[in-house]
Amino acid sequence: MPTQATPRRAGLPVALLMAAHPLPAFAVTAMAAALAASVGRGAAGCGLVALAVLSGQLCVGWSNDLIDRRRDIRARRRDKPLATGALAPATAGAA
Repeated sequence: MPTQATPRRAGLPVALLMAAHPLPAFAVTAMAAALAASVGRGAAGCGLVALAVLSGQLCVGWSNDLIDRRRDIRARRRDKPLATGALAPATAGAA
C-alpha cells in the first residue's frame, strides 16, 4: 500500500479532500466540463457543469468512505481519514 501524508497532520480541509477520492473526482469533473464545452456551452455553463459534477463527486466519495469505514479500520487503511480518526464520521456526513 502506498504511503501518503497523514491527514491528521494536515487538518480538516485536507482530510475532507482525501476522503472524497480527489483524483477520480477531479478527473470526472474535468471530463464533464470538457464535454460541456464540446457541445457549445460557454464559460459560465461549463463552470456550472463542473461545479455540479464536482459537488456530486465529493458527496459520493464521502458517503463511500462512511459506508466503508468499519472495513477500512479493520484493514488498517492509513490512507483513509475516517479510518485513522483524522476525520469524524459526523463531519463527513455533514459535508
